Amino acid sequence: MSRTIAPAVCLIALWAAAPAAAQTVWSAAPTAAEMAAVYPAKAKADGVGGAAELMCTAGRGGAMMACDILGETPRGYGFGSAARKLAQHSLKASGVAKDTEVRIPVTFSPDLAKGGVVTVKTPQWTALPSVTDMQAAVPHKEGGPNNIRVTLVCDVQAGGSLSGCAVDREEPAGQGFGPAVLALAPKFQVGLMSAEGMPTVGAKVRVPVRFDLKPVQQAAK
Repeated sequence: MSRTIAPAVCLIALWAAAPAAAQTVWSAAPTAAEMAAVYPAKAKADGVGGAAELMCTAGRGGAMMACDILGETPRGYGFGSAARKLAQHSLKASGVAKDTEVRIPVTFSPDLAKGGVVTVKTPQWTALPSVTDMQAAVPHKEGGPNNIRVTLVCDVQAGGSLSGCAVDREEPAGQGFGPAVLALAPKFQVGLMSAEGMPTVGAKVRVPVRFDLKPVQQAAK
């Protein structure tokens, strides 16, 4: 008896992280390296991470201008000023009318302060494999497992595409599901800023995928 992927369950972990309707879409954004370059010196010396929230005005082409600092945490380290410099130099919003006010969260990871690799916690997925893609990729084994979980760890390249992916988790292991998801990596793409306001380009991202395999007759009910 053949099996199929139940569309309502497949990729559920990814769709949960998809951007909300009101989420700003960025056509240009800083890279992780550019954020590291403006990381406040005192915070870097102390190995402290932080965050700031800005209110900016969209200029021509969606460029962020006249940014006000609404708040910063922790205070006294200069995260607000660093975030404003980053936003006014590198951020451009897509589909935002001139003079529109845009609220922007910016998060500075302590891993940047330590010179380490940053892994984005809440990426905004802008492209995902279709259910048809998943059905074509999944190994078809009679009597195989029904519930499969695979997680990739990938580098984010310019434009939000993924490269250098590796299988970090495969349950159950050794049945071909890890390589199957790995082959789909070119179909994933993330937004240039994460939900918490971290640059994605130059950082790493985790790609969690869950298969729910059922017999064709059962899935059709």
